[in-house]
Amino acid sequence: MSTDLHRLYHQRFFFGVSLVLLLAAASGGIDVVAYLRYDVFVANQTGNLIIISLGITQGEQRDPVLPSIVSLAAFMLAVLITARIRRVLVDRNTGEQRVRQQALITEAALLVFAALIIVVGFDSRGDVRYGVIALLAASQGIQAVVLVRVLGVAVQTVAINGPLVSTLNLAAEGRRWRAIVAGAAPIGYAIGAGSGALLQIVSSGLTLVVSAVLGISAVLVGERYRKLDAQVRALEPPPAEQAPGG
Repeated sequence: MSTDLHRLYHQRFFFGVSLVLLLAAASGGIDVVAYLRYDVFVANQTGNLIIISLGITQGEQRDPVLPSIVSLAAFMLAVLITARIRRVLVDRNTGEQRVRQQALITEAALLVFAALIIVVGFDSRGDVRYGVIALLAASQGIQAVVLVRVLGVAVQTVAINGPLVSTLNLAAEGRRWRAIVAGAAPIGYAIGAGSGALLQIVSSGLTLVVSAVLGISAVLVGERYRKLDAQVRALEPPPAEQAPGG
């Protein structure tokens, strides 16, 4: 293997892992804001399903069941709409990378809007609070459609259980580089959640703005990864599991 190709392998690996880390960290920060401020999840919807089920079977109070229903409904609606728009754009020969960029920019815009509502204190009203929850959940529904593909691994950066299982499976199979890519999702989510909890001390709005910045940064990192991947493929197919490109 030439020195230049070896360098490209490592650069592609670095930017690929960075892409997954950024998106997952953004989700972690957003989930912390929603949980600490509204007692609801907006990225990992499993918790909402549990809360809703308890509300139905055990007659729990209106809150936090209603916020969980709002979050789940907004998340699902955003997934359906984004997936449909993505299909239309792809059919019109809009590149996958371009579609991904547009989706992440839209997500960032929703987060900034939610942050502004929180900063001015409008979310103290019940109806507005549900609107903010819907905005946050919709942003994560959009990101859920953006399935990141890095080094042949499809990584979901919103729902963390899948990447966690993939990490362990890939590691057990000895595919260490791909295991690291998949493992970047739960690690990034944990980092984002921890950082978000600290930023909450200052402002929930600040946490959301930081998450929006992470999403925009992921757009730039993703573009760099795409170019490096194209360079590697043009030179030589990466040998399986022999370098940080396999």
